[in-house]
Amino acid sequence: MRSTFSLLPYINRSKVKADGTTAVLCRITIDGKQTVISTGIYCRPEDWNGRKNEIKTVRENNRLREYLRLTEEAYTEILKSQGVVSAEMLKNHISLNNIHPTTLLQMGEWERERLKKHSEEIDSTSSYRASMYYQKYLTDFIASTGRKDMLLEEVTEDFGKSYKAHLKK
Repeated sequence: MRSTFSLLPYINRSKVKADGTTAVLCRITIDGKQTVISTGIYCRPEDWNGRKNEIKTVRENNRLREYLRLTEEAYTEILKSQGVVSAEMLKNHISLNNIHPTTLLQMGEWERERLKKHSEEIDSTSSYRASMYYQKYLTDFIASTGRKDMLLEEVTEDFGKSYKAHLKK
């Protein structure tokens, strides 16, 4: 049975946090049944383009596009494995699998898993092997600052410069 499926990202302008940002939500519609899930992404209301359903800042917009892509993949995966998908099933799958990493090392581990699958598809492990080293270097650098991990929002240009200097040592 073929189902209708759509994703609609949007913001709730009436719920702005003290720092001036609001959550980007995603409405999942399958066969006319809807559910809403938070993407874990935040933006200022003036940075939201309601006509294009995107964020003006490139970094956050790329995170949103990746979230939507992963949600579509999850939909396809559930449909293939179970033969039927509902909006609630997809929401639960996304929530349980935490497909939107919020910290730097989580994102690195997610990327390593993606590279592992890709390396098996193309029968080449060089990128995957290199990603293991880079993840280790990043983990060591973050640990040297006295932290276990850091939020993606905390990654700044200064962090990048410090990390680059650390790698040169």
